[in-house]
Amino acid sequence: MIRYLKSIFQHRCPTCKEPLLSHIDDLRCEKMCPNGHYREETYGQLGIRIIYEDVK
Repeated sequence: MIRYLKSIFQHRCPTCKEPLLSHIDDLRCEKMCPNGHYREETYGQLGIRIIYEDVK
């Protein structure tokens, strides 16, 4: 049951449905597909979200 609840809140690649890898530092939060289909950068202080799809 807990595993199912955790899977609901996991961000996934819209193309291949793999869980996204994330990297957080002081300026941004970056989420990437392990297969290179999707990348998202979020700059919280600026309120900007940039999405790159099919990055390969």
